[in-house]
Amino acid sequence: MIHRPSKWTAVQNVINRQFGMQNSNYDFQCLAYSGLRFIQRLQLDKNLEYHDGCVNALNFSPCGTFLASGSDDLKVVIWDWARGKEYLVIETGHRSNVFQSKFLALSSGINIVSCARDGQVRLSQITNSGSAQPSRKIAHHRGAAHKLAISPTSSYIFLSCGEDSLVQLVDVRQEKPTKLLNCRNEKNNKIGLYTIDINPSNEFEFAVAGRDQFARIYDRRNISSFPNGADPLKKFSPHIFMDRSYLHRPNITCLVYSYDGSELLLSYNDDDIYLFDSSHSDGAEYIKRYTGHQNNATVKGVNFFGLRSEYIVSGSDCGHIFFWHKETEEIVQCVEGDKTGAVNVLEPHPCVCMLATSGLDNDVKLWTPTSSKWNDLTELDSVTEVNKKRREEYLVDEPIDPISEELINRFFRRMRYYQAMHQGNDSSDNSDDSDDSADTSDSDIEGEGGHFTCTPS
Repeated sequence: MIHRPSKWTAVQNVINRQFGMQNSNYDFQCLAYSGLRFIQRLQLDKNLEYHDGCVNALNFSPCGTFLASGSDDLKVVIWDWARGKEYLVIETGHRSNVFQSKFLALSSGINIVSCARDGQVRLSQITNSGSAQPSRKIAHHRGAAHKLAISPTSSYIFLSCGEDSLVQLVDVRQEKPTKLLNCRNEKNNKIGLYTIDINPSNEFEFAVAGRDQFARIYDRRNISSFPNGADPLKKFSPHIFMDRSYLHRPNITCLVYSYDGSELLLSYNDDDIYLFDSSHSDGAEYIKRYTGHQNNATVKGVNFFGLRSEYIVSGSDCGHIFFWHKETEEIVQCVEGDKTGAVNVLEPHPCVCMLATSGLDNDVKLWTPTSSKWNDLTELDSVTEVNKKRREEYLVDEPIDPISEELINRFFRRMRYYQAMHQGNDSSDNSDDSDDSADTSDSDIEGEGGHFTCTPS
């Protein structure tokens, strides 16, 4: 491990800022946030404890004052993280594990949009006086709804994706969502989706990924009328996967754009993390690869760290949190982040050098650069070696299962349909592309299922 000196030194840069020698306060903030010595001094600062289940979702408010966490216990907690106390507890109305919860910066109050294993997308609103309105369903998917992506230009608009392959555009001012497309492969088979993100520099461009090896980029302006949708503008996947058999081609558990949309980061189960230039042509090869962690047991997240996306951060099945320098691909920090096992969610603070994480433990952990000395990474080699060995053993013994949760849900829907027909009941659930996906009533929906433990990948 090579320890490069930090490009940011506190005393000199404070002096430069005071004498106007810094280009802007934002430049000072960016350099301080991404200082290597700060990254190497990150340590556990607070444990936020309230949830009674795995914490699957974290999101800071736009100004960073509050932190929202969503859990298997069906609640979203709004934290006053600086005090280490819960500010609000929201009963979401979901019927199964909450997978994502995000702030909507609307004109007043606190507004949280969430999605879950039950397929529902729900809006929870708290007025400025602190009174909570009953949450309402604003969209739903047939199968688990994993991720939401907020528009960079309008807080009223966001995208949702789910294991039914459907991408929807939701405007909270409208009664019903707009179906954009069903994600399909070259054989016209639906692709269940785990992740979605919008380009911060282009509100019309978004990327999706899930149960195959491709990240697909679309432009909303080029999508024809539903359900045929459109072909993606481009697809990205490491070329090495094409030499593998179908059963050994990994899925993408998470993707995210860099701060300016110029790069796209992909995390694969049973494989590594890959960085692509989003401006490159269709089928272009990756430009960076980050190794050392293990992504197998759960749907693992990945993120950029630093106001200008200078670092890559990911959890691991071994319970550690890994930081890579984006340009050099070196691991510059590795800390133990979860006692139970996998670290799944990583949420950088929007303004200061701080990271919120969660995983199989029931708490939320906050990491700040407050250690008196930097981590010398003496145990890094042994941790990465064990991860490599476990991955190789898994690939030999248990090839990737191509059967998705959506297919299982579809099977049980059919079973319930034929049982209802046999009993003389009328059922209309016989089309995967029916208008039910736009229904926003709170009536029962197919594929809701019960309460589960943390989702395996």
